[in-house]
Amino acid sequence: MAKSARSSSLKTNNQKLKKNVFGPVEKARALRLSTKLQEIAAQPKPVKEIEMMEVVSEELVDESKVPSAGNDDAIMEVDSEEKPAAKAEGKKRPEKRRGKKSNIVFAKFGERRTQGIRKKK
Repeated sequence: MAKSARSSSLKTNNQKLKKNVFGPVEKARALRLSTKLQEIAAQPKPVKEIEMMEVVSEELVDESKVPSAGNDDAIMEVDSEEKPAAKAEGKKRPEKRRGKKSNIVFAKFGERRTQGIRKKK
């Protein structure tokens, strides 16, 4: 017969394994992870994309201030016109989609029961 998992000898063996074998492995892993996290935390924060976009847009604005040779009419009409504000048309809520109804019609339980009785007679 096999020993049950509740046996005292198995319990003590498992406790010794946890203490002597698996315990040091877990501690070493925790140390490695903590040192890696500390290194990451010590690094300077990366520049956010929004800040980079602002820097790039400032550079573009500076380049546009430089007079171009004979391209005064280069501004497109589309850029100069303002777009009209979008109007809310009619309904405020979108219509809910209705599921398609099946063309198959099943007989009700009582009707099926009476049909079965009729057939037997």
